Amino acid sequence: MNLSRPLLKAITALGFKQPTPIQKACIPVGLLGKDVCACAATGTGKTAAFILPVLERLIYKPRQAPVSRVLVLVPTRELGIQVHSVTKQLAQFSSITVCLAVGGLDLKTQEAALRSGPDILIATPGRLIDHLHNCPSFHLGSIEVLILDEADRMLDEYFEEQMKEIIQMCGRHRQTMLFSATMTDEVNDLASVSLKNPVRVFVNSNTDVAPFLRQEFVRIRPSREGDREAIVAALLTRTFPDHVMLFTQTKKQAHRLHILLGLMGLHVGELHGNLSQAQRLEALRRFKDEQIDVLVATDVAARGLDIEGVKTVINFTMPNTTKHYVHRVGRTARAGRAGRSVSLVGEEERKMLKEIVKAAKAPVKARILPQDVILRFREKIEKLEPDVYTVLRLEREERELQRSEAQISTAKRKLETGSQQAAGGTTRSWFQSQEERKKEKLAKALQEFDLALRGKKKRKMFVRDSQKKAQPTPEERSQFEILKAQMYAERLAKRNRRPKRARAVPEETPPVETKAGPKQQRQKKASAFDVELTNTNRRALKQYRAGPSFEDHKRLGLPGRRKGGKFKTKSRYKRK
Repeated sequence: MNLSRPLLKAITALGFKQPTPIQKACIPVGLLGKDVCACAATGTGKTAAFILPVLERLIYKPRQAPVSRVLVLVPTRELGIQVHSVTKQLAQFSSITVCLAVGGLDLKTQEAALRSGPDILIATPGRLIDHLHNCPSFHLGSIEVLILDEADRMLDEYFEEQMKEIIQMCGRHRQTMLFSATMTDEVNDLASVSLKNPVRVFVNSNTDVAPFLRQEFVRIRPSREGDREAIVAALLTRTFPDHVMLFTQTKKQAHRLHILLGLMGLHVGELHGNLSQAQRLEALRRFKDEQIDVLVATDVAARGLDIEGVKTVINFTMPNTTKHYVHRVGRTARAGRAGRSVSLVGEEERKMLKEIVKAAKAPVKARILPQDVILRFREKIEKLEPDVYTVLRLEREERELQRSEAQISTAKRKLETGSQQAAGGTTRSWFQSQEERKKEKLAKALQEFDLALRGKKKRKMFVRDSQKKAQPTPEERSQFEILKAQMYAERLAKRNRRPKRARAVPEETPPVETKAGPKQQRQKKASAFDVELTNTNRRALKQYRAGPSFEDHKRLGLPGRRKGGKFKTKSRYKRK
């Protein structure tokens, strides 16, 4: 590959000997400065595949001014920290500077690091946009290489708008490298927008798991859904005592299992979105250092995290898609090592199991647990229920106490120093929250729908575009229907409020005689006001004598109602 000596020295220090297939394919292309769109299974060394060509370019192209020349975008904080660590290790024998900008870490320290102009910036989209809005000296105009890692995850509905904004801010004459474990239609759309004549590298199919992974499943009967916790407890106590990652669908499930397994005497940690950044990093560190045997996590830990020595992955519930399943089980059997995955499959999840079995190259085995073992662990869990409830109650009380203390300290600070506006300071602008993005997305969809009602061409365009876009969730669809109904109701009310104009039929004018023959004279349309004044037919006179109608009285708010229900009207003329 003709890499420079500082990089070869760092690769040797890390213990890398042979490049993986994705590295063999991407490093030479990256060194040529071409755009790359790469797809490879998780755990095949994608980080080194994009960092090594970037470092090689930076070593041989020293910077004249302190500016950031490389931007690496990652979807999660943990993955950002991991990529930053690998980059630092690979750049340890060179003078290349690396900066990390992710949520949960100190803002002021990050701003100071950005002002110094690091060569490589590793960031999550949310925190990067925050710095772009609030750090005047920081911009992306000097970016020469843009790397999008785990692009399929970043194209989730909450990242799409941020991604577009960041790509537009980057320099136009740049090299772009897009890496993903799965290649979806959304990723292809992003590649067509952000890449110029890319070299496409596909090391394996979208649904391939690691080659040395042994896949197993435990079938759960429809009447036995409540046995999931007992089965997991039995597996962890009897068969898989250490180096286990246990994946759940929700944060609540993860926290409950963390408490329950801890009360059973297991060394357990948790990793999910309800924890602070420090707590999440601490849980990862303890799991890597083998201080805890089981890490209970949500899908926040399913992407890109390289934790050495994970022997087993257990799925408490199956994920929503096969793509997510591939990412979860990819935490084990990484870089040519062996691993095992055990999934608990209920009646509703059998369809996904069939897809996994169909795509698997090695046979997927069924694991059967004796019923008496499950019953024994169920009884144990039932006995621990009061303790679980007590722990949850104490945690809730502690959270409420912390919240009230935080409010008191905020109020004290405001009283002592005055508000930021009074002191003449500027408030920190922030990118949109998830709720605001949802509202904006729905308003935009409603506006497009409104435009589509106005013509055939626009309607066709709307139908065509809506087929390309990702399907909305049931919640979004229901909210959209509510907004649509409100729009129709407002229009109807507006139409009813508008006063009706009187329409007049213009009188026919006789044709003008010319030499060539009778020529039809162009009619001049009389105004409604003139026609009403000059209209002397019997019906019109009768209407004027009777006065305003019931609707006119109601609309104009005229008084004069008699006991009989008729309006008081004085007729000026009497018919003889």
